[in-house]
Amino acid sequence: MANKFESLINTKIRQIEDELNNLKALISGKEKKPVSLRGMAKLLVSEEDLDKSIEDAKKSLFKGV
Repeated sequence: MANKFESLINTKIRQIEDELNNLKALISGKEKKPVSLRGMAKLLVSEEDLDKSIEDAKKSLFKGV
């Protein structure tokens, strides 16, 4: 049981480290790959509010096109 729990903790720590490294690369501008922030946003707002905000942003962005 302890080994399983330890394995789960190690896996989660690796995931967190990977996310932090991706964020560091994004902030530093070294990496030029698309990044989706939807997963992090879901922690802060409901999915419905997030979808509405994304649609509003799209409309605003392409308003003059």
